Amino acid sequence: MFKINVLIKKSLLYRHSDLQVFTFERFCSKAALEQYFNSSYFIIILINSGCITLRANHVEYYLCQSELLVIPVRTSCEIVLMSETLEISLLSFTPGFIFKNTIRKPNIGFFEFFIAKFPSKIKLKDEDSLLLNDLFALTGNKRYKTNEYPFYNEVLSLSFNLLLYVLASIYSKDSCNVKEKHTRKEKLVFQFLQLVELHCAKEHSVKFYSDALLITKGHLSKTVQQVTNKTVKQFIEEALILEAKILLQNDDLTILQIIEELHFCNSSSFSNFFRKSTFMSPSEYRLRLRSE
Repeated sequence: MFKINVLIKKSLLYRHSDLQVFTFERFCSKAALEQYFNSSYFIIILINSGCITLRANHVEYYLCQSELLVIPVRTSCEIVLMSETLEISLLSFTPGFIFKNTIRKPNIGFFEFFIAKFPSKIKLKDEDSLLLNDLFALTGNKRYKTNEYPFYNEVLSLSFNLLLYVLASIYSKDSCNVKEKHTRKEKLVFQFLQLVELHCAKEHSVKFYSDALLITKGHLSKTVQQVTNKTVKQFIEEALILEAKILLQNDDLTILQIIEELHFCNSSSFSNFFRKSTFMSPSEYRLRLRSE
């Protein structure tokens, strides 16, 4: 059985411009809670006690204890009714934060959970509710969120990813019919992300992916931009950078071998590409890994 430390039951644990987290926070008024419903953020809200009715994009959702709702970015949300005392845990983050802090390459099952334009409601088992609250608290723990902590970025990224992957696992078991609700544009984006995961090391052009999907480059670019608020090129480049970082962790591979593996024409083009994203050369990045 998972246990929640009662010391967690305080106000907002962690907050900055891209991420905010709190657990077991009590609200007695709609106005106090609505300040956290920002349409430029993904929002995950977990009800610990009490109940609430939310209206998201003109659809009402009733939530009670141990129920969770994922509210996609660009969703207008307002509180219709709430119990006299409501205790919730909440995690919200920008699209930029999730794309910068995901460890592995895009995984289609993972991204379906966040690209969908409709809120997703889940009824949690008691043990899942406790586990998620623990992970919310870990992600929002102030102790690790200072620059004095030597692995500040690593701890934040790992705890954030752990929470999201656990949630995605719970969601996939609970939401058997979710794929039926995806729009045609969302399904196209999922197919594109699958292709990027499979081919990013070898194929760097937008044309390859549009040809594989039997659509024009313009249609692919427009659709991906509308659904994710990111460009096709950004997805390809971020996947390629992540692949490069993974390969650079392997000391058995030379830089030249990595260049060949990632199909860059020469060391200069690879170094310039890598430096543009990371502000360091591949060799400098590898040295930093060794020093840590």
